[in-house]
Amino acid sequence: MAVACASVLGLAGCRQDMHDQPKFFPQRGTSFYADGRSVRPQVQGTVARGQEDAGSYYRTGLISGAEGDGLPVPLTAELIERGQERYNVYCTACHSRTGNGRGMVVMRGFFPAGNLHTERLRSAPLGHFFNVISNGYGAMPDYQGQVTVEDRWAIAAYVRALQLSQHATTADAGGAKIEKMEDVEKAEGLSANFVKDWNLPATAGQIQKSQVIATPLPQPMPQPAAEAAKPAQVSEANPKSAPLASALPVGAKPTAATAAAAKTEASATVPSAAAPHAAAGDVANGQKLYMANCSVCHQPTRQGMPPMIPSLVGIVSRVGAAHIHAQVANGSPTSKPPMPAFPQLSNENVNDIVAFLAASK
Repeated sequence: MAVACASVLGLAGCRQDMHDQPKFFPQRGTSFYADGRSVRPQVQGTVARGQEDAGSYYRTGLISGAEGDGLPVPLTAELIERGQERYNVYCTACHSRTGNGRGMVVMRGFFPAGNLHTERLRSAPLGHFFNVISNGYGAMPDYQGQVTVEDRWAIAAYVRALQLSQHATTADAGGAKIEKMEDVEKAEGLSANFVKDWNLPATAGQIQKSQVIATPLPQPMPQPAAEAAKPAQVSEANPKSAPLASALPVGAKPTAATAAAAKTEASATVPSAAAPHAAAGDVANGQKLYMANCSVCHQPTRQGMPPMIPSLVGIVSRVGAAHIHAQVANGSPTSKPPMPAFPQLSNENVNDIVAFLAASK
């Protein structure tokens, strides 16, 4: 009896719940639902993968194989805001936030990106941008895996608004004040080459042959009278960094050190007949000095980071060696962002950097 009772108690612990699970079997009925069907109907409006209208304009941007120019979704402020947010996430790395094709990866050597403000792209149909985002174009990969169909149309709408913003008239702005970049340059105290530097070629490979030191170069641009008359500031603590003795404030008496430094620089910056803008310096050492002191801001490619940090491509032919000496010695505290002085660089060091900038292709 004791053995039988123990056996009954042991068998009571053996349950078949893991074996006999309550579950639905395909194509079988059930008493769980009132309609007796185990397979439930699809939610209203559900489209199975591969059953959608894959050939519609909404999903392709194409009409009879050609890019269409309509927006298949309502144009709202929310749509433009969403497009801007997605554009800033996925597009600015190459095309930049202004759409000029000078994004950070392009500045660092990637293939040049399209400038959205060219006449070709300004007149391109809206479906073109949707199609490019979906399928890629040239070196640009497709983004259909990262950007949904709705967001692609939002980006396309924002691109059109971005294009208008760079070519807007007073009528387009609803009467708002429109300022030209040249006027902003003067009001903000920016350099006269601010816009010009911003629009320089995106990569060193795009430099015109006339910018290469091995070919004839144009004469330096004349300095404005006000700029030429402005005396350069010279640090008494570092007289060797004086740009030129003639740049001393009127009435100042140069010391023996500043006179010697001026004499050294004057002889180093005299243009030669073969290379009128190249200072006498060591190009290889200039490259090393540039990489150690200048490349952090102006980039190893000398392209800078426009619009804040200008490009140095062709800088020697534009401003001359003496101006570069003054910038290195005194910095540019009023620029945005300000450039510090580099007292650790001697005149010989700067001559080498100038020679590198003038000779670089």
